[in-house]
Amino acid sequence: MLSEQYGMLRRPKRVCIGVVLTFLANASATAAPLYESPDELLPVKIDDSVSLSVPDAEREIPLRVVYPERGGPFPIIVLSHGTFSSGKKYDPVAEHWAARGYVVILPDHIDANFGVVPTKNDDMYRVSRERVVDMSRVLDSLDEIEARIPALQGRMDQNRLIAAGHSFGTQVAMLVTGLRIKNPTNDAITESAENRFSLLVMLSDPGKMALMPENTWKGSIVPTFLATGTEDYGLMGDGRRAADFQNEILTVDDAPDASEYLLLIDKGDHYFGGLIHKDVDTEPDHEGLAIFNATSTAFLDGYAKNDDSAREYLRSGTLQTDTAGRAELTAE
Repeated sequence: MLSEQYGMLRRPKRVCIGVVLTFLANASATAAPLYESPDELLPVKIDDSVSLSVPDAEREIPLRVVYPERGGPFPIIVLSHGTFSSGKKYDPVAEHWAARGYVVILPDHIDANFGVVPTKNDDMYRVSRERVVDMSRVLDSLDEIEARIPALQGRMDQNRLIAAGHSFGTQVAMLVTGLRIKNPTNDAITESAENRFSLLVMLSDPGKMALMPENTWKGSIVPTFLATGTEDYGLMGDGRRAADFQNEILTVDDAPDASEYLLLIDKGDHYFGGLIHKDVDTEPDHEGLAIFNATSTAFLDGYAKNDDSAREYLRSGTLQTDTAGRAELTAE
């Protein structure tokens, strides 16, 4: 099976894999409709007018807010972008979620658009810490954001908060949902006191970064959805490059078992062929993006909206037929 070739089914202590979604090698096009939310699709608005100040720092956090034009209140997703990218590069994902009843907030971190270019590992730890600050600052400022975007009033449910990330942003999203990372060279621990996010969605595999172990995502302590591909290699380390050391993922002894889902896309790359993060000289992977959007929405509906039918879809095993053999669903 592709999942076995990928080598991501090892299970660390106290971590359960709820479902493994794997993609087989010979697919060409989806054969049947993928998961769709049961409610009507909503018109979407995008607002780039709000920036948040960071206390005790001389910088602003520009925000991109993508939200349903009517209805609510809706769960809130805060998405941390990839290295040197920005919140503007994720509209194909953010608009899909928003049209199905989610408010998506995308902060531009200090490295957005090459604002800060790290040159050594210590720089990356600093960027990571600043990004974590940004994620918490967004949650601290939800009332302010709503007040400054009149059309957003009544749309946000502050009790349903989801952390999301792509590329380096996956590590950030994991940190604000309870991940603890230990540097074995100096025993320094990277962690966050943030505890308001209850779900985690990742658009790429944090274990592909050079300093991270391959099973990083399994250190999660909240319900988690990870999408990756056999060609998911990004700027922060392609998983094949030698590193001076690898960080240690620390588990929490009394952490509850969390449902975890893996979507593995054969020939899926880090950018869905340039549809997110940045332009690349490859064919756009519209099918791969559609599969991610559908299955991640099923996860969100199942866990943020407690939709039993969405959870049943995740465990149904229909992805193989729905994607003309490209998808296989395995539940444990």
